[in-house]
Amino acid sequence: MVLHESISHVPSGFKALGSPSPTQEIELFIAIVQSNITGLAKVVDSVSFPSSPSYGQYLTPAEVAEYVKPPAESLSAVMDWVTPNVTSVKPFSPAGDILQISLTVEQAEGLFNTKFSTYTHSADGQEMIRALNYSLPSTVQQHILHIHPIIAFTPPPRRPSQNTVSKRTTTLNRRQLAPCEDIVRPVCIQQFYGIPNTTISGSLTNSIGVQGYNSASLGEYANEDDLATFLNEFRPDIAGNTFSVTLLNGAQNLQDNSGGLEGQIDIQYTVGVAGNVPTTYVLDESNSDAAISYMDTINWLLSQEDPPTVFTTSYANEETDLTQSAATSVCNGYMQLAAVGISMIFSSGDGGASDNQQGCTSFVPMFPSTCPYVTSVGGTFFQPPTAFVSSAGGFSNYFSVPSYQAADTVAYLESIGDEYSGMYNPNGRGFPDVAAEWEVFIVNEGGVTSVGGTSCASPIFASFIALVNDRLIAAGKPVLGFLNPLLYSTGKGGLDDVTTGQSSGCSGSTGGWNSATGWDPVSGLGTPDFAGMMNALGI
Repeated sequence: MVLHESISHVPSGFKALGSPSPTQEIELFIAIVQSNITGLAKVVDSVSFPSSPSYGQYLTPAEVAEYVKPPAESLSAVMDWVTPNVTSVKPFSPAGDILQISLTVEQAEGLFNTKFSTYTHSADGQEMIRALNYSLPSTVQQHILHIHPIIAFTPPPRRPSQNTVSKRTTTLNRRQLAPCEDIVRPVCIQQFYGIPNTTISGSLTNSIGVQGYNSASLGEYANEDDLATFLNEFRPDIAGNTFSVTLLNGAQNLQDNSGGLEGQIDIQYTVGVAGNVPTTYVLDESNSDAAISYMDTINWLLSQEDPPTVFTTSYANEETDLTQSAATSVCNGYMQLAAVGISMIFSSGDGGASDNQQGCTSFVPMFPSTCPYVTSVGGTFFQPPTAFVSSAGGFSNYFSVPSYQAADTVAYLESIGDEYSGMYNPNGRGFPDVAAEWEVFIVNEGGVTSVGGTSCASPIFASFIALVNDRLIAAGKPVLGFLNPLLYSTGKGGLDDVTTGQSSGCSGSTGGWNSATGWDPVSGLGTPDFAGMMNALGI
């Protein structure tokens, strides 16, 4: 047996309760080596960089699977080792590069030469059965990337929304609405970003997917009646539009007003901004582990014949919530979606540079925003264009700066010199990539409510991209797919730079990243400019 992975200590906030029952059943996920993941990365570059002759020539999920499926000898070696020692084994990913196994604690301790304990998290009482290390037989170690989550104390996906609630008690009446600097609604977004109010291509394959999570701790739903009220009040020209629902792992989109605000924000600012672009709410019965929850969605998208062309998620985790090996597996999943031509868009988070940690000695990057194959959206104000103080941003400690971004991050870091030296990784992937309005009004439980956070910015930017895709389809061109190589090159013409504002840091409301000319880790490259993007794309 050879030590494969280990951690030196139990993460802060977790307390050991003792040994679990030997007969307790647990689930683990085996990530097997992939046939040609470096080859797939080259394909993604070729279909995503505007200067490439293969730009927009996306692969099918079946073609992607050929790059990531495990070599036959690796799959055989792993199956021969694991099958006699577990209760069940089945593929977890469409390509079969991740296996899901069920086994008892006693079986797992023997199989991985380790000792499990039960831990509880002080913040929410969540219990986990974990170990501090595990080993693999030398004959199979070369075939396995990692086993999850033996040493991973990963929480569920988190809501980044600030949810700064301020209900209006007056009866809804469009004639009484305040100007856009006081109440941001779809017409304000259309006005400031030049976003059109309808589609022109008639395409039904151009669509938006919206991520939702549904569990005792998250409890998020999208209410159909509240959307109808929202459209009647703020978008009467598309009143009657709605969304479809896809339920994963037994989730339910309850309509009893028991949910939070996240689903309301995401649905109302996709259906309400993207006009007639079809929208699907993908609601997952959230796994207690963020890595598995993110993979659930990746697997669903790869299994669809016509997946959404744009997908927005308003949830995030601190990068260290995931082990580096688990984060890499998830990020490689987003690479697969990039090859298929899906724009994966994530809110950057609402904790500023430090994820709201006070007195810290280093900044805190957020995942999935740090993955080089997603587009991260920070938050700004409209009047005047100013970075939102809680807009999360920074540099990854797991992923190196991608080629499409390197010149921009180097320029920013040169501009700040030694400021914050030692608090971040200067060679890491920078985020966010872009930004959009952070505070909007929604309808929740029949009343108008203000909500704030990058949870608002992500669906707004996704709607912008969906309408850009609509114009591309009408012009006979492919959809944008993985956005970043475009955004950091010719697509800069479709973004308005934000040069004022600062994010919070480790000492309260100041001390974070400054906005600057060009890219910065608060507002990215800037906010949407529809006319500018049309010009940049030659439409």
